[in-house]
Amino acid sequence: MAKPHPAAPDWLLLPPDEQQLETGWVGYRHVSGALHWHHAASEEDRLSAAIVFPTPADDDSGITHALEHMVLRGSARYPEPDTFLTLRAELALLEFNATTQKESTRFHLTGYDPHSVLRGIGFMADSVLAPQLADDDFDDEIVRESGDNFEGALYRELGEYMRHERFQQSTEQAAMSEPRAPLYGGMPETVPLLGINDLRRYHNHYYRPESMVILTSGSWPMVALWRQISKSLSNVGKPLPTEVPKLSLQAHVASENHAFVETFSYSPHWAAALYPTLCSLRNQQIMKAHGAALLPLITDFQPVPALRFRLDDNADLEALHLHVDEVAKRMPSRRVNWQSGYFSLQQGRDMVRRWGDGLQRLYHDFSVTPFAPPFLKGDVSEPLLEEAQLSMANAEWLSPCKPLTRMAILCRCNARDEDTKASLERWLILCQQRTLRWAWMQGQPVLGSMGEWHCANALVLGYTVDLPLEQVNTLRHFWHNHLSADEINVLDGEWQHTQNGIEFYVTQSTPVFRAGSIMASHKDEEGAMHVTLSFPHTVEAGDIATFGQAVMASEMVKKRRLGGRCYSFGVSIDLMTYELAFDTVADSDPSVSFVALLNAMEGLTKPMENSELEKRCQGGLGLVSARYRKSHARFHTALLGTVGQPSAVDFTVVTPISLAQIASDVLTALKHPTVH
Repeated sequence: MAKPHPAAPDWLLLPPDEQQLETGWVGYRHVSGALHWHHAASEEDRLSAAIVFPTPADDDSGITHALEHMVLRGSARYPEPDTFLTLRAELALLEFNATTQKESTRFHLTGYDPHSVLRGIGFMADSVLAPQLADDDFDDEIVRESGDNFEGALYRELGEYMRHERFQQSTEQAAMSEPRAPLYGGMPETVPLLGINDLRRYHNHYYRPESMVILTSGSWPMVALWRQISKSLSNVGKPLPTEVPKLSLQAHVASENHAFVETFSYSPHWAAALYPTLCSLRNQQIMKAHGAALLPLITDFQPVPALRFRLDDNADLEALHLHVDEVAKRMPSRRVNWQSGYFSLQQGRDMVRRWGDGLQRLYHDFSVTPFAPPFLKGDVSEPLLEEAQLSMANAEWLSPCKPLTRMAILCRCNARDEDTKASLERWLILCQQRTLRWAWMQGQPVLGSMGEWHCANALVLGYTVDLPLEQVNTLRHFWHNHLSADEINVLDGEWQHTQNGIEFYVTQSTPVFRAGSIMASHKDEEGAMHVTLSFPHTVEAGDIATFGQAVMASEMVKKRRLGGRCYSFGVSIDLMTYELAFDTVADSDPSVSFVALLNAMEGLTKPMENSELEKRCQGGLGLVSARYRKSHARFHTALLGTVGQPSAVDFTVVTPISLAQIASDVLTALKHPTVH
């Protein structure tokens, strides 16, 4: 029998037969029906949370994508449409966003500050359960007719996607496939056919407490968390007797090829294993002779790995099947496991890049539990045994990728010393070759890449390896015992074997710190504005980050985004180069965005109140954390350490006067920018 929590009686501990304690998860149910799964066994020091709803999409209308945008435009407790942007600029969060998947919509966040994550989860809970869904907000956020054209943030976002060749190819492949994959994010020609009432009816049916799944990990203050969510759940009534909109909208996707797409019935693991081999030149020539061309393994609209072929009118389908089957029979099981595992690592890395490793771990750890609903369940099939199910070809899919960590070999040299740079590059390539050979002998694939980072006169060269946590100690032991300084002993320098890998500092490569004035670069291009500010190292990093978030919190900048004139208006910080960058995406008029940016900075030249400054400092902390702690935090700390920069930024030194002075100095620099 479910037992109420003493301090939160509207939350019930699930009975033993509904629990999954053996997996480290504890389940709770709100009296409204909402489920909360907490990963009690997690050793994470960061706090991660997600609110997930099943949101099936069977057409190209983009209704689920549009609703994701709209629910963040104001709610019962937070009626102002700019609250989301305000919180992004003042909360110390690593990630604070939402995403539309094939069969679900996810609202998620991660952070280290309990105050910030509680405010964030409270806002998201109220947004998804009690949104305003106002007509005016629909016009700005989704689409509105403007003369002979359309405006709106979502409409501009889709227009930006359509400029990319890969997205165009994905839409074409999805439209040609059988069964046809829905373009669930929407298309520029279908989104204008949506109306606010369609979104209201869809929300009324699917955004229900009984459908909601809450996932958390980390040391959350549970009672405070439940109270935040309960405030929103307590005001949700019964669903209204409205029908789910049956839109059935399909976009017309132009194609130069009048062929059709054939999907082969291999499991996702087998498809991922066979794909690299089929991509070889010899196999491509054979397939071409059979009238077939291999298509991408996955696309934006077809997330499940599958072997798909474009067939021309004279294709020999039987011969193609025989050839692919023959390739599969000739592949050793070691190669199958390697290539399938390598693909899973790539998928995991993509999740980390998109959401950070906190959310990647949260979703993965829950996906392998027995009680995960279909729209959150990961693929745990055995690659050599499972048969494919064509019915899942267009379903939502989560690769069975365990949490990743990053090891690195970092070498610092003088940026002008080309001979030393060449020697280090040759040695790093040798390290890469030996590491890949080691990984093959271990039967455990890894993801490796070369990197180059600049900081004033110092140059950092590196080889990074992303791999599952359980392999870290073995790789570290291999590096520390098989890679030595003897191979580049002509270089005078200092070696360090660290927990994160190896660091090598060439003599006379000590970084210098730039002095002088702020340098500004401004570039406008079609659909985008770019402004980069390069600061001298005499300026406190805390002032720079706080200034960036203070600009983003200004009414001028928020109005530019909320008015639907651009898809996004963002800021980023780079402590390696001491740069702050402002960028817009899918911008209807970049020059107007630049004027809005200048006006926002002008407003900061007067000292602000201490209470306001505290919010901006908190936001600045979030800006730095999102760059250096969202994923691979230990690696970024080590990377900054090679050039004498700390990842921990001091915000106690920021004052109203120092912030106002930076704003004045930036405006002076922007009067004479380097225009590209």
